[in-house]
Amino acid sequence: MGRQKGQGIVEYALILAFVVGIGGVLFANGNLADSIRSVFSNVNTLIEEASKPPLAAATTAKDIIERLRQGRYDGLADELQGKPSKTLEITSDSEKGQELAKKLNIKTKPGDAWFVRVTTHGHTVFTYYSADANGGQTYGELKEMYNSNPSNYYTKDKGNAHSVKIDEGNYNGTGSGRYYSNVPGYVGPSPDGNGMIIDPTPTNKL
Repeated sequence: MGRQKGQGIVEYALILAFVVGIGGVLFANGNLADSIRSVFSNVNTLIEEASKPPLAAATTAKDIIERLRQGRYDGLADELQGKPSKTLEITSDSEKGQELAKKLNIKTKPGDAWFVRVTTHGHTVFTYYSADANGGQTYGELKEMYNSNPSNYYTKDKGNAHSVKIDEGNYNGTGSGRYYSNVPGYVGPSPDGNGMIIDPTPTNKL
């Protein structure tokens, strides 16, 4: 009996030594230890994110612009953070726009559209186009007309030929700014040359 008890103590000692040895290896190997810490940190982050109440749907022009503002200045959307190396443009009907809308729970009314423009200085403009505010003309119809004949809307020598009614959120690099309702928006080529943009700033000044 005493022999079995002694053998058990030896076995426990060996197990303890093994655990201590593994622990020593983990802490001696900084990369492995950091990886383990990172796993636990990520788990904690996921738990914290899961425990947050879901965002209420943003459905009106004012609420959507405010939600986009929160996405940039309150850290709700990583893709809107910081100062981009070149002007960042996102439209609601683009792949990036759809992903952003899903993340921020933005529900855009059919026929409407919104735009994000962040300059390299951090100046940010959020634009909302409403079909109701523009005689029922949907964004899709406006975009189709623009694509069929862009010069009807903008030329370099004459600038913007037409304006539409928009709502606007205009903020500086630190988030100071305000919301404007029913202001002129100019239709023209986006600064990156990849389509159309509606912006409160005349196109030739973007």
